[in-house]
Amino acid sequence: MLKAALLSLLAFLGLARGFDLASLPAPAGAQPGASAAERQALHALAQDVSKGTLTVEGERLFKVGKGLPWVAVAKRIDNIARQRGAASVALPGADPGKKLAQAWRTRDGHGVLVAMVPSPAGGTVAYFAVRFTGK
Repeated sequence: MLKAALLSLLAFLGLARGFDLASLPAPAGAQPGASAAERQALHALAQDVSKGTLTVEGERLFKVGKGLPWVAVAKRIDNIARQRGAASVALPGADPGKKLAQAWRTRDGHGVLVAMVPSPAGGTVAYFAVRFTGK
């Protein structure tokens, strides 16, 4: 809790670089990890929605159950990102409801992109630490 508050303060002051993925809580009921195919699908989704406007610098992957909707994952990270001084970013390839990905950017050009690839059993969620290459 103290670490998260300190990170929020440093981000707000513009003193923290990047986005600390380790401090982001896992989705509710999630298990860490993903198969190679799921990881590849999440990276492809990130590239598709970003259209080359960001570079992935780190990742955390999770398997989630079908009882956890995408909107719950995105809203939780939205609240945390905004507390840390990050602003939501409109991704050039976004297609809400079809391409499950959302990004937030800090003042230093870093941020987080959260993506989900659904499956009949639930899905796989990725938290990507990113550096935005465009304006």
